Amino acid sequence: MHAEVLPTAPGRVRPPRTLLSAYAVSQFGNWLFRTGVVYFAYNQSHGSAALLTTVIALVYLPILVGSRVLAPLADRRDTRRTLIGLDILRALTLCILLATTVAGGAVTTGATIAAMAVLSLLTPLFTASQTAYLRQTLPTEGLPAALAGVTRIDWLMFVLGTASAPLMLQISNLPTLIMLDIVTFVVSALLLVRLALSSRWLLAAVFALNAGAGVINVYPNVVARNYLGGGATWLSVINLANGVGAVIGSTLAGRVSRGHGLRPGILAAVAVAVSLVGMTFVTTAWIAVLASTTMLLAGQVFAVVFQARILADEPVERAGRASGLFTLGTFAGVTVSVLLFLGLTAFGPPHHSFTVLLLLGAGTALISALIGQVASRRFGAGTPVTATAPAQPEPAPTGRDVEAEAEAQRRVGLVRAAGRTFATGVTVVSTLKSLVPHAATVNSFVTVSLDPALVSICIDRTARLHALLEADSPLGITILSAAQRDAAMHFADRHRALGQAQFDGHAWRQGKETGAPLLEEGHAWLECRVERLITAGDHSIVLARVLSFATADPDDGHGPLVFAGGRFRTLPDDRSEPGVTR
Repeated sequence: MHAEVLPTAPGRVRPPRTLLSAYAVSQFGNWLFRTGVVYFAYNQSHGSAALLTTVIALVYLPILVGSRVLAPLADRRDTRRTLIGLDILRALTLCILLATTVAGGAVTTGATIAAMAVLSLLTPLFTASQTAYLRQTLPTEGLPAALAGVTRIDWLMFVLGTASAPLMLQISNLPTLIMLDIVTFVVSALLLVRLALSSRWLLAAVFALNAGAGVINVYPNVVARNYLGGGATWLSVINLANGVGAVIGSTLAGRVSRGHGLRPGILAAVAVAVSLVGMTFVTTAWIAVLASTTMLLAGQVFAVVFQARILADEPVERAGRASGLFTLGTFAGVTVSVLLFLGLTAFGPPHHSFTVLLLLGAGTALISALIGQVASRRFGAGTPVTATAPAQPEPAPTGRDVEAEAEAQRRVGLVRAAGRTFATGVTVVSTLKSLVPHAATVNSFVTVSLDPALVSICIDRTARLHALLEADSPLGITILSAAQRDAAMHFADRHRALGQAQFDGHAWRQGKETGAPLLEEGHAWLECRVERLITAGDHSIVLARVLSFATADPDDGHGPLVFAGGRFRTLPDDRSEPGVTR
């Protein structure tokens, strides 16, 4: 019987601090470079709206491609190694750009835009890999708080990066900014090395919201230069205020999303629409700044609520693909907004064109709220459901149904009673997924075959360990000794930490064959590879081939831990009677 139950306390498990630190450093570099280059190009072209739009489009179009083509790769590769590799690749790209920039010449602007395109292309894979890591290591209930924390870091780095870049270019130059970016990606990679590591409706809402809210990508530059006349100073002020609003929004998102389903996201979409209308008052500086800041605050609530629901609706093994589709919907909407800006400003006065764009954006945000409301009514506003068909009212139970249910419960009781009479050993079974360890107490362990050498365990199909196992997964099996009752209870506790933190206080080592954790002080140890999973009612039979086996010193004084009659027991230390083998 597999004793593990999924944790139920929302937000109890948090992402590793090293992962968040690496992400923070990486995002600072991203925002610093992106804002600096866009401002550099816009300033060099003396405020050309066409060039600004072109540069932004060349930044976000590769994100669309990366979201569709590269993001699904996160589900097929080791997420930690992917994150490290992407940081290194981004640093090398900027090294090439730095060499080109120092050399000077007419190719500098083109090389800078090309480097931005490469970084943008890789962004969705980086985000998807991190999202897949969180999905693999956290319970579903902990996803909203985790995503809110990641978003909060993103916007904190937005504040630092976007406020610093224009001012840095005033006192320094582009090569200095590029060198600083290279350092951030290298530091991020080093931190990661230390790391131990129906949705279509909702995606339509994500696209619709960003088709309106995407105007924020051109809004600060246009308003600061064309309306407020403050240039770099106003640009930094607007970005600073927007970033603070987004940080507040991402902090708020993790709290309001608990137990309220999609409702906070729907209300946030309405708030975005109202804010976009307020942004039409661009000639009044503080109203314009307040409206754009409020829009970003509400936008973070929307993003966290909807992304958490999309991830919860998808299987664990498709978390990277789901993240890629979310990013695709986001930046497809942003691209539409930018293209609308380019088209409107090309055929009319800037003031009137910008007002029309903001009102169109407000309309799409309201459409997003409407789609979210329809999805909420059809699929439920609270806990995600797996069925897409509308729920049908259950017919009133008949006398025969009641009898059948009673008979089924009687048989379940008989099986449980029979199981309690059968004495078994106790094991802690572990595996690794993307270098993140996980373990659970299991007493349904049996040997199956000598040639080939096979063993099996039975696991509840709703257990987290089950979600992490597939063909060829590593499997570490520690047969517990009588001195390890605490370990047996700990790894069966539904409220224990996940990831490497669950091993705190329990000495372990990595298996030489698979790297899977093996507990010290065990009675015996096996390392295996999963052959296949066989569905058996509400459990799965996990068939595994044995790679190695070792036993403890027979003179250590500890026999095996035994489970019988619903209790842990130990065998009497009587070695005078020989064992019987048949």
